[in-house]
Amino acid sequence: MAGTTTWIRPLAESADNVPVSWAVDGSNCRTSHGLFTAWAAGLGFPAYFGHNWNAFRDCLRETVSRAATTGRAGAPPTVLVRRAGGLLADEPDRALNTLMLVLGDIAGASGGEPALLLLLEDEPDRLSDLGRRLAAAGWVTSLPGSGA
Repeated sequence: MAGTTTWIRPLAESADNVPVSWAVDGSNCRTSHGLFTAWAAGLGFPAYFGHNWNAFRDCLRETVSRAATTGRAGAPPTVLVRRAGGLLADEPDRALNTLMLVLGDIAGASGGEPALLLLLEDEPDRLSDLGRRLAAAGWVTSLPGSGA
């Protein structure tokens, strides 16, 4: 888990030609409930989405899989999180860890091209804070380009 990943990066480090499949406002994702609601709306989850981590994983996997078959060849589906510093900021570290485990499982980047790309956009100090929270959750030691 530790270290940086190939599927998560600050928007500033993304190539200009990376198409954004979906955008989510991280300031609406400060709690698990807020994250489920924002991602369900932003990514068009089905009405039966159960607003829990297992349902989140299942609906996200279906959504990413569908987008991969209809998207641009060679470019993974991409989620842009604006104001990313707010991601699960009002939850214990384990919730952020769970989110990253779900996203990492779906991204599936084990040396190859990831199946999902997560772009994070925020002020550098807020990205640094997110990097520190990710490290505390046991996920990454730094976010590339965030100064963390």
